[in-house]
Amino acid sequence: MLNYFKVVILLFIAVLFSCFNLFAEQQDEVDPITLEFQRMDADKDGYIVSEEMRMYEEQRFRELDKDKSGFIDSKELSSDKTKMYENADTDKDGKITKTESISQFAEYFKQMDKDNDNRITEEEYTDYWKGIYRF
Repeated sequence: MLNYFKVVILLFIAVLFSCFNLFAEQQDEVDPITLEFQRMDADKDGYIVSEEMRMYEEQRFRELDKDKSGFIDSKELSSDKTKMYENADTDKDGKITKTESISQFAEYFKQMDKDNDNRITEEEYTDYWKGIYRF
């Protein structure tokens, strides 16, 4: 009887661990657009306001400006997986300045904020990017 009890306990533990793995795998499958939204939503209130977007943009600019020149050149730009900077080079000199980058993100914000309430919901954000990129 004791061996039967041990087998039941071991089976229970095995099932419990497999459930933890199942939940962990589900978390890994979060849509990349949703992950990007969550990174921007600094206060985790479910909205992105222009200040959060500006702060995020400044962080991304620093990350992409590998040589710390104050510009993102074409080589650095090619490492940007989101492609959010493609339209930022407004003077078409092959470099993106911090001013151009901030300006582009401000334009993105206006385009995403469909109801003009100065907040971007996750739905507005994902609708915008899904309209541009077909997933």
